Amino acid sequence: MRSKALRVAVTATVVLSAVAGPAQAAPRDEPPVSLAGKKILLVNDDSVQAAKPDGSDGRGLYMLRHALCGAGADVAIVGPWASQGRKSRSSSGAASVSATAPPAVPAEFSSDCANAPGHGLALGVCQGSAPCGPDSQSVTPADAVELGLTAVAAQRLGWPQGPDLVLSGINAGPNTDVEVNASGTLGAATAAAERGVAAAAVSAGTRVAPPPPDETYEAAADVTIRLLSSPHLWSVMHDKVLLNINQPDVQAGSGPSPVRWTSVGRVAQGWVTYTAAGDGTYQLSYNPVTPPPELEQDSDTKALLDGYVSVSAVAVDRRHPADLP
Repeated sequence: MRSKALRVAVTATVVLSAVAGPAQAAPRDEPPVSLAGKKILLVNDDSVQAAKPDGSDGRGLYMLRHALCGAGADVAIVGPWASQGRKSRSSSGAASVSATAPPAVPAEFSSDCANAPGHGLALGVCQGSAPCGPDSQSVTPADAVELGLTAVAAQRLGWPQGPDLVLSGINAGPNTDVEVNASGTLGAATAAAERGVAAAAVSAGTRVAPPPPDETYEAAADVTIRLLSSPHLWSVMHDKVLLNINQPDVQAGSGPSPVRWTSVGRVAQGWVTYTAAGDGTYQLSYNPVTPPPELEQDSDTKALLDGYVSVSAVAVDRRHPADLP
């Protein structure tokens, strides 16, 4: 029997043949997947606030919801109350949590999915039993997914079988290479995949600061909709495998970026640097994605830097085969 990795690789080749360009379609015997009526739980690690002028605290979340609602999906947001980047799959361990509507969703997104069965429900989740407020401690992205799947889906949304898909994003900045291990965006998708729910993570841009402009967020949302029309891609999202989608920087009017199927890179340098600030303290900074001396030809980072949308299959199952020496 072929290994799971080989099965995913073979399936991935077919996926990209169906989604590599706008003019290409799925094979005739497999019609495109429609998102109309699909139940989608949306989460991120940048918070649900979307209140900062630069859009770094959740604007990508609402731009993705806008695209999904436009495609006819029934979308509900259950996300961390405050920014939770680099939390990976961690849990806050809070004994009780509170789910509160964000105080001011950007006006242009306020009516998205209002006519869907879930009415565009949007909740931010914090620790404790009091309603979330300015000083509330946030739960992690993975916590938000677990709350959404175990309680909100059935009790607030009437989804007794849960969502059809959990989408995490759009993250402000890339999640490629070793960063997939630290990413709260990937951690949220991991929490869903662990429970057998189809899951994908979506990120935009090649640097954390400044955050992506709307053109890049919009391109990431559009390519996600296009990718989700492929039945082959849905077949990849099973057996504890999630998809990691990274959209490169785009300029207004540049058109859709080409798509490349990739593997998670192995470069042992992340996007984080600590610099001595004196008196035993160190200052954290995030770096733009810069190519090392050598970069694997099929890696996600290389594809992103070459201007391609990178799509990678990420295995959540950490078991080793029992027959290893």
